[in-house]
Amino acid sequence: MKMKYFLGSLLSFIISISAFAQNNPGVDYLSLGEMKLAKEYFTKNMGQAPAESHYYLGEIAYKEGNIAEAKSQYEQGLAKDPESALCAIGLAKLQLKSSPKEAEDQFKNIQKQKDNKKNVTVILAIAQAYLDNGMKEKALEKLQDARKADKKSPLVYIFEGDMLAKENKPGDAAMQYDQAINFDASCALAYMKGARVYEYINRNTAAEMLKKALEIRPDYRVAYKELAELYRRDGFYPQAIEPYKEYFKGSDYTVEDLTRYASVLYFTGQYDEAKKYISEGLEKEPNNFVLNRLSMYNNNDMKDYQAGLAAGDKFFSIQKPTVDAAANDSTNRYLVQDYLAYGKVLSETGNKTKAIDQYKKAVEIDSSKANLYKEIASICANEGMYADAADFYKRYITVSGEKAEASDYFQMGRYFYIAGDGVKKDTANVTVDEAWQNALKMYKEADAAFAVVGERIPDSYMGPFWRARANASMDPETTAGLARPYYEQTVKVILDKNDGENKKELIEAYSYLSYYFYLQFDKHKKADDKLKVKEYAEKILELDPENGNGKMLFEFASAK
Repeated sequence: MKMKYFLGSLLSFIISISAFAQNNPGVDYLSLGEMKLAKEYFTKNMGQAPAESHYYLGEIAYKEGNIAEAKSQYEQGLAKDPESALCAIGLAKLQLKSSPKEAEDQFKNIQKQKDNKKNVTVILAIAQAYLDNGMKEKALEKLQDARKADKKSPLVYIFEGDMLAKENKPGDAAMQYDQAINFDASCALAYMKGARVYEYINRNTAAEMLKKALEIRPDYRVAYKELAELYRRDGFYPQAIEPYKEYFKGSDYTVEDLTRYASVLYFTGQYDEAKKYISEGLEKEPNNFVLNRLSMYNNNDMKDYQAGLAAGDKFFSIQKPTVDAAANDSTNRYLVQDYLAYGKVLSETGNKTKAIDQYKKAVEIDSSKANLYKEIASICANEGMYADAADFYKRYITVSGEKAEASDYFQMGRYFYIAGDGVKKDTANVTVDEAWQNALKMYKEADAAFAVVGERIPDSYMGPFWRARANASMDPETTAGLARPYYEQTVKVILDKNDGENKKELIEAYSYLSYYFYLQFDKHKKADDKLKVKEYAEKILELDPENGNGKMLFEFASAK
């Protein structure tokens, strides 16, 4: 239709629609950005107010970038009611840039009509048309017109609050929403809008505002969603559960809603419930990146590793996002935790080599994060992969530098020590001698780590005691006595404390020393060595009279 057709048609009586806009859930949904709910509402209620419904469906299309659909909706509204001010405003909005004078003349003619001079909804629709076209000053002029028309209308203050919120001025926006409530304490939308900006000022106030909106409109299920989201965003997952339950009593939730609710259930350890909503979401969007990630995590924590592996395979096959450690958006890129979780299910299903590859990829995301090496080392150790655990812990200590503590060196030493015992027995793909050489390297790394522990905590037996064990492993026949000085140091440190503790460690040290001197006597037949056998055997029996080795060594040394 031509523009002048509308100019002529609007010279007649135009119906008032302020009440429609102010008390309409669909308008509120649109204002809150709930496009799906708004679209469903206006489509369903088309018969009751066809022109207004077409206008708002046009606004939804406009916001979604579908200008052709918006134009069609405005035109359909005018076909239903040629005198619809809102639909005429919608069409004029589309011409503001191409035919600004005609469009502005249209706005003036609409606003000057008798029933529209004081119609806040109509005036604000014009203001919105200007705002949608980037004409802020014109929009502010119309906002002032709306205020003059009815300074007590909450819609005026909500509109200004929205403008300020978009300009990242939450404090100023909050003042406007408070004004809206001041003039109309029953305006649920004002409480909803206020809650959104108060979240950045005072979370408790935001929550109370949402609860107030529900008092006014118990059927306002979107407020349950907002309340749940408020808690979720701030990490208060247990508090988010109940409002989510209320919201999900309806059937108009989105896949994004399913994803968020499932994540809250997951983070509160409700894995079975989480799985139900994850599955529902994946039925609707099988390739949803976040849901497949969540499925992998959830199955992992449920110890359903086969299902977790299938979810991980699917997740990593969906897309190959660019890894950007600086980005905050985790919905389209791989995270460190993704590789850790995938590595876990691979390891648990017997794919340990592939698991290590995933852990290495996790490190590639940000190799400067020392704690990541430590975390991966712990994961590897829990899965019995001690050589890899030791390697990652060594890298952790390297990155940490002077911040690495004695306890870190001790943990690394333990991993190397246990790894040495493991590789020594692993002769599946190497010779016995090669396996021993591999083990020897591990024991030497362990010894070096325990040496640092001894240097940093000289009054603790842990350093020399574990050095003794590592050296004993490097000298399995005890022929060189590599562990002797460290077991002797262990005894000295423990006895100097004189606290009666570490009986077990003393018995181990005395047993080694007694046996060492037994071998020395057997080889050199020196009486002093036999006396040492007896001395240490007596010490063993003092601590444990029934100790079998102690008895045998004592009997040997006591024999004439």
